[in-house]
Amino acid sequence: MYFIERRGPDHQWIRELNFKTEFKALIGARRKAISTLATYRIVHAMWPNQAVCYVDGPELANEVETKG
Repeated sequence: MYFIERRGPDHQWIRELNFKTEFKALIGARRKAISTLATYRIVHAMWPNQAVCYVDGPELANEVETKG
């Protein structure tokens, strides 16, 4: 089980969604990061203090604008 967590204004991680696969979690985090321009991370249920990856919304939005 993989969880998507959003970085809050006080720099705490807030758990939002969960997915069965890492790929679905990555796509979900990328979609939310672009739509909210927030930073998200993906963590595994067994290792909640170790991030699988980070997704930065503003950086992704800039990539999408320059390509499209």
